[in-house]
Amino acid sequence: MSARSAVLCSATLFIFIGSAQAHSPFLLPNVFDLDKRDHVTVLGSFTEEFFAPDVVMKSDDYHVVEPDGARRPLTPVYTRDVAIIEPETKEQGTYRISTGRRTGRTAKAAWVQGDWKFLAPSEVAPAGSRVYDVTSITVAETYVTRGKPSQTALAPRNSGLEFRAITHPNAVFASSPATFQLLFDGKPVASQVVSVYAGDARYSDQKAPIEVKTDATGQFAIKLDRNGVFVAMTRYRPEPAVDGKDGVSYTYSLVFEATD
Repeated sequence: MSARSAVLCSATLFIFIGSAQAHSPFLLPNVFDLDKRDHVTVLGSFTEEFFAPDVVMKSDDYHVVEPDGARRPLTPVYTRDVAIIEPETKEQGTYRISTGRRTGRTAKAAWVQGDWKFLAPSEVAPAGSRVYDVTSITVAETYVTRGKPSQTALAPRNSGLEFRAITHPNAVFASSPATFQLLFDGKPVASQVVSVYAGDARYSDQKAPIEVKTDATGQFAIKLDRNGVFVAMTRYRPEPAVDGKDGVSYTYSLVFEATD
């Protein structure tokens, strides 16, 4: 295995067994309010500290959902640390920019007392537990708007893990709650923790994320006390299927801006 491949595998492993913030995915646009710009430049990477790129985020499904709902593929340029995409934004309205569904590495995990315990390479599973192969599925997204915010690109896909925007992502204001709904295959996910990280946390004394929990309908509200760029992220790991199929660890992240 090359040194670079080892880094990529290590980064994905951290997504399974590391802390909530270790090597987490993000898509960061250079602007959220496009004004009259006919394109936007977006960086995609994994990081241990937002927004310092660390490991390039590769995907075969980078795409943009345009204001009329059309889905167009995007061709990334890869450096060693970041993926760069530049969707055209010639029409008025809101654009949803996405990595699409990314399949990562598979790790060993045991199902222990109603939760997954990920195992280090030499670690033995607890006695009596069953070991599964658990595959990582990652989606990172962001929204940008030219002119007046529109709703079409916000429509949920009803496939995999995602946030349904109740508050428009390009109309989030500091000190006012922004509301979303967590969906998995179109169904609400209750009692799930969503972590919100500030993009400038490394320069702040307040490095810990804000944590909120979804209610019975899958809804959650984020209230921020200042302007800035933030990442809302959650990881959802369903219990093993009754037929013994392998497990899946889903990660979803949304980058958005809060303004006055």
